[in-house]
Amino acid sequence: MREILREICLFGSLDDKQLEQLERISTIKKFRPGNILFYEGDEPKELYFLIDGLIKMYKYNHNNQINILNYYHTPSLIGEAATLQKTPHETNAECDTNATVLVISYEEFEKFFLQNPKIAVGIIMQLVAKVKKLMNANLQHSSNQKVAQLICENPELFEKLKKYKIAEILNMTPETLSRTLKKFQKDGFITYTTRSLKILNEPALRELFSECSIAH
Repeated sequence: MREILREICLFGSLDDKQLEQLERISTIKKFRPGNILFYEGDEPKELYFLIDGLIKMYKYNHNNQINILNYYHTPSLIGEAATLQKTPHETNAECDTNATVLVISYEEFEKFFLQNPKIAVGIIMQLVAKVKKLMNANLQHSSNQKVAQLICENPELFEKLKKYKIAEILNMTPETLSRTLKKFQKDGFITYTTRSLKILNEPALRELFSECSIAH
């Protein structure tokens, strides 16, 4: 586990003694599709860090239908806002694929690590990044802009996930995703097959979505 902890940027400033302490209050858990990390209304007792996999965040509406709020598909804290505020989780978190998650006892983490300025700032920056992402998601982005941004920021998803799942993440139909990828390939931005994607012109892709994003 020590090497995995070292690779997480949030804990990059910890020395060997601190890493040993963190290791004692942490476990690495493997989840299968459909497994639940937490339900809406659960009292948060752990801090979750997604190492690998896809996590779906959702709520049920008044018709008892699922309303998907977000997907997490990169190394990221999950549900940390409720944990930090010590308030019940406001969403359900479900594994959409096989997932590897670092689970940390929050009571111990708060006692020993939140006094570390670098860790505290790191958590705050992750929260800020999520707010910016949410604000950008509410803008009227075209399919070209959505796909271009995902390609630039998470190209590995196109090798890990099936096309319909990527389309779900982007909130578009698989047909729209296919048309967009074919257009990008024709324009010389990428080469793409069913299970591989190579970026040929990243500046051109970034230009498509950068003008419509909230400044970082």
